[in-house]
Amino acid sequence: MARSTPVWGFTTKSQAICRELINDVHVSEYFDPEAGDPPPERRSYIALWDTGATNCVISRRVASDLALVPVGRVEVQGVGRGGSKNLFETDAFLVNIRLPNKVELVGVRVSEGEVAGVDVLLGMDVITQGDFAISNRDGQTWWTFRLPSIARFDFVDESTDRTGREFS
Repeated sequence: MARSTPVWGFTTKSQAICRELINDVHVSEYFDPEAGDPPPERRSYIALWDTGATNCVISRRVASDLALVPVGRVEVQGVGRGGSKNLFETDAFLVNIRLPNKVELVGVRVSEGEVAGVDVLLGMDVITQGDFAISNRDGQTWWTFRLPSIARFDFVDESTDRTGREFS
């Protein structure tokens, strides 16, 4: 059966075990690629994948570089020193984010904030749009992402012990 929806994906292969999953991404102000209008300026930034983040965050530098206009204000919660919760209000923007291999995320609502060492934090709002997996084999970390989700994977099904017993 032919697939009517295109599937987009990429894989990043590191030659070492990674404690942070980092990709170059391109960000622009929101536009509809289907409308046929010329795309706005797109700039390259460093992004961190964060399964502990509910939503995406961009730095003040990204908002300034792209002259983004806020679409509203949002209350965000960050984790501070010693695990303390920090609540604050900040600007929200609509952007398009291009991941590696031209995987395009259109109309992502992001908040402005600071993330140490990167300009873009990719949270669960992006990760849950597709399939995301991390593998650590032979001293290398690989991670892969595809849009849309097209299949489930189950590591228990692939394991050699299929008894379903719990290990303690």
